[in-house]
Amino acid sequence: MLEITVTRDSNLSAETVYELLADFGNTSWMKGVTKTDVEGDGVGMVRAIFAGPPENPPVREMLTERDDLKRKVAYSIPENNPMPVDEYAAYAIVTEVGTGCQIEWTGNFVAKEGIDDETAKNTVGGMYGVLIEWLLEGAAKA
Repeated sequence: MLEITVTRDSNLSAETVYELLADFGNTSWMKGVTKTDVEGDGVGMVRAIFAGPPENPPVREMLTERDDLKRKVAYSIPENNPMPVDEYAAYAIVTEVGTGCQIEWTGNFVAKEGIDDETAKNTVGGMYGVLIEWLLEGAAKA
């Protein structure tokens, strides 16, 4: 099992950033998303994220944990993971740092057959960097 963590600091409050992150059915902050279908509510809910050409199947993400005290959201991608990995599970934690915050996004996964570990880690880590950037941009508009 591979693991990668990407961390970023922000001047935004932890509360503002976590509020957007924890609203699992809200993908308005994710660029390129054309539609999101939500099934259920709370832990166990699934969001089907549509992006790219209409023929692309939606990425299905399942909320596996939400801890408001720790400001932690965990999820898995049981179907249509666009990254070159399997057995994917991740979590993001927003920590208060002074008047700002720190976002830590961690993923655990195995590289798909034919993909070397370094490529898998770089791909997932790169995606986390983009997601954190989008999250902060979205939270700044809130």
